[in-house]
Amino acid sequence: MLNAFPKTISAFRSLTAAALCAGALALVPSSGAFAQGNAPQTQTVPSQEDQRMVASVAAGGRLYDNWMRELAMKKPKQVHPLYPEEGKYADTPWQTWRCVTCHGWDYLGDRGAFNTGDDYTGIKGITGMIGRSAEEVVAILNNGQHGYGEVFDEQAMRDVGNFVVKGLVPMDRVIDRSSRMTLAEPVKTSTHFSTICVNCHGFDGRMMDTIPPLGDAARANPWQALHKMLNGHPGDDMPALRAFDVRTTLSTLAFVQGLPSRDPLYAVARGGKLYDDWAEEIDVKYPKDPHPLFPKGEKVDEAGSSTWRCVECHGWDYKGAHGIRGIRNMAGAHPNTIIKVLLDDVHNLDHKLHYADLYDLAVFVSQGQVEMNEYIDARTLEARGNPDNATQYYLTLCATCHGDDGKSIRTMPPMGRVASDRPWQALHKTLHGHPGDEMPAWQASMSPATIKDVLAKLQTLPKRK
Repeated sequence: MLNAFPKTISAFRSLTAAALCAGALALVPSSGAFAQGNAPQTQTVPSQEDQRMVASVAAGGRLYDNWMRELAMKKPKQVHPLYPEEGKYADTPWQTWRCVTCHGWDYLGDRGAFNTGDDYTGIKGITGMIGRSAEEVVAILNNGQHGYGEVFDEQAMRDVGNFVVKGLVPMDRVIDRSSRMTLAEPVKTSTHFSTICVNCHGFDGRMMDTIPPLGDAARANPWQALHKMLNGHPGDDMPALRAFDVRTTLSTLAFVQGLPSRDPLYAVARGGKLYDDWAEEIDVKYPKDPHPLFPKGEKVDEAGSSTWRCVECHGWDYKGAHGIRGIRNMAGAHPNTIIKVLLDDVHNLDHKLHYADLYDLAVFVSQGQVEMNEYIDARTLEARGNPDNATQYYLTLCATCHGDDGKSIRTMPPMGRVASDRPWQALHKTLHGHPGDEMPAWQASMSPATIKDVLAKLQTLPKRK
């Protein structure tokens, strides 16, 4: 059926507003000059009642997304009675109370884009309520099974009801389910993005470090992206674009889907710094108490800070330390898989690192590890390179800060001593840089053979001040 839908903007524009969205009010066009371009347009101005309805629909969309955040209410501690026991969020009760968790970002529930996989719940969607009365939706929300009568006030009930009956976009008509691409021609610029979204998200969609780059998010879950564009983000200042012509908003979504991902080389390098010392890299303090998984009886500094460093438990060679296993087995894993590990109850980093930090750390674990024994003889600790080949690299790249003898930085031991006594640490920092510092990361710029030679050169430097 998807092939029957229009796949060019010209064909797409031939659809009427009623065909595009379930409720005509969801498509109230802007009366401004930039609704469809730069030329002013003559349009019928909706009544005050209709305009207030658009605002109510958008508010209902935010409640559908996350009413706890939108209303600043406490998260429920019990799983929603209608949520399946085997569901993905059975161990995270508050997630089961979000409408979107059961009914989907495309509103189709078990018949939608998430009819398989971790997000599948077997619960039907809400598109069957399109065009019915908001009172019918309110009655369902109030019944014993849904149980929202105890948390929603009258206005919230009305907003959700209006959203369900008037605000649902027929997602399969505007987003190709298989490719996840918007059924609109990509554009080179977007009025909405360049004047509204850019203020928080940056010109390339990568400014906010608490969320994925917008391009990645819109490509992975365009239904969520469109829902948030139309209705805003719960409990946040993000504008809701529902008052604009939906065709312009869809064109903006197509533009966002073309924005870049986070640079993988940058992510690997920064992730290596975070592995070394994430508190130093992001300029925060470690928790005062030692990490709960760090072996009791092991020597730690008084604040316990060192036990929260990844390297303290998993080692400079990534093979483990203090009896804790290393991370070599995670090399090549998908970053999302690693992020889940970082957020579990064992690592407990969910309130300490932002999304960008977690992503960079995960990319390092997945793609940035090297087999240290290929660079360093484990028996002699000598680098497997030729120091005579690296003089030009050291004098032009390293000596600027460290000096010709490696002793210019007074806050650290001589480079010769570090490279000789702790070659794995020296190699890691050579590859990824030093946390919270402007030291370059050389992993992508130098061949493994050159890195070996540089490390060998460092081991020839004086070992005492």
